[in-house]
Amino acid sequence: MSPLRFRAFLPSCAELSHPGRRIYFLEDAVKAYFQNLPTKTWLLLVIPAVIIAYPVVRIVVPAVIHAVVPEAVRSVLRVI
Repeated sequence: MSPLRFRAFLPSCAELSHPGRRIYFLEDAVKAYFQNLPTKTWLLLVIPAVIIAYPVVRIVVPAVIHAVVPEAVRSVLRVI
């Protein structure tokens, strides 16, 4: 079992006898649940997420680039 499986381990689960195994099985149950969802349900989950994410990305990404990239680099990139 890879160490990445235990990343979801929370201290609140410490009272369980085998917290790693329990979370491992829970993870498999969640994966199986999402793999067996009908297409209509996926559309009902994805479409609102895209509608919300698109304007957020259009506003946040340029603001982050403006804050992180220095003015000198931006002016050179404009020339290219």
